[in-house]
Amino acid sequence: MAESEKFDGMLLAMAQQHTAGVIQLLDTFFSFLARKTDFYTGAPQETSEKMVMEKFRKYQSLALAEQEKKKAEYEEMERRKQERMKKKELDEKKLNAQPKIIELTDDEASELQKNLSQEPAKTKEPEKVEKMDDDDEEEDKGKLKPNAGNGCDLDKYRWTQTLQEVEV
Repeated sequence: MAESEKFDGMLLAMAQQHTAGVIQLLDTFFSFLARKTDFYTGAPQETSEKMVMEKFRKYQSLALAEQEKKKAEYEEMERRKQERMKKKELDEKKLNAQPKIIELTDDEASELQKNLSQEPAKTKEPEKVEKMDDDDEEEDKGKLKPNAGNGCDLDKYRWTQTLQEVEV
């Protein structure tokens, strides 16, 4: 923990007790110096005021520099965000500006048709699926369809079944 942060807990607790804000906290601090130390009487009068103003100016400049740094970081972040949004908008405009339907000449259409017919992997796969369905139907031709009782109705007898029993 840095030396400057050593008393942050106590000072924060004090600040939270002062509902009127910083003015009330400063009043408490300077009252403490007057009552319990020789801050005002131990040195010439201008010395105590000079010490307070030196520390005030030191931390004021640090606080202002930190505020400027944060402001610059925020502005840079906002600038980048705006650039991304503009780029995204331009990309969307370019995408929307491209025609969705392209008119082809007769020569281009015949060239495209040749290319499509030469791609066997893409066009043949659906045919294979259809053939598999046909094969299943051919295999099912010799099989009997089950009845409502998950059995079968034949010429001379009928049967049904469940997981526990079979009825013939």
